[in-house]
Amino acid sequence: MMLTTVNLTTVKLTTVKLTTVKSISTAKLASTSRKTSAALLAVPLAASMLLAGCGGDTKPNASPSSTAGSSPTTTTPAPTATPASPTSTARPKTDPNIPATARAHTPAGAGAFVRYFIGRLNVAWTGPRAGILSPLCQASSKACAAYENDAARLAKEGHRYDGNPVTIEFIGALDAPSPKRLDVLANVVQERRSEIDGAGKKYITDKRKKLRVDFELLYTGHAWSVATIKIMK
Repeated sequence: MMLTTVNLTTVKLTTVKLTTVKSISTAKLASTSRKTSAALLAVPLAASMLLAGCGGDTKPNASPSSTAGSSPTTTTPAPTATPASPTSTARPKTDPNIPATARAHTPAGAGAFVRYFIGRLNVAWTGPRAGILSPLCQASSKACAAYENDAARLAKEGHRYDGNPVTIEFIGALDAPSPKRLDVLANVVQERRSEIDGAGKKYITDKRKKLRVDFELLYTGHAWSVATIKIMK
């Protein structure tokens, strides 16, 4: 499976020792930024709406005043109000195992979160284990949905990857105009790994290649969440 810009069905990621995340200034990454589209920094509408959750109830408008007239008015008894059933605000579940360093609302915290995400993706495909990536992503993330589909397929077919598919070379957070949105660049190596079954039979082998990946993160108020993942040219 190869990584693509739109259908990232086969990104391979690995757990590496957490190192100090470097914060990259806008000036130092000016050449890189020019190569990416402006869409890299755009938060999806669904993600923006998530931040507006838990709003207060709207104050009801005053009843229109009655107008005196020559004919008597009749009053219709108001129907008895039925207590409304409590409604729950839809919120994505958050992985409770996210390390404290990866929850910090800082560039370093965002970088640590990307490292954690990569490690969980690696577990999802080498385990395999389905359902461990969704709590780290926005529902609108197509890449995350593709990763989950691959993990579910591997588990269903009794397949797995025979080694950690991706190693991290560098992670750095870009300066961002919004404190709730941050882009993190990850230089990774897609290692030469194979998808195998329980008997060790190989079905597909990925070529080794270096990639630059942009993770757009959204801070939900208690943790970071992946909004988009894109391969940079």
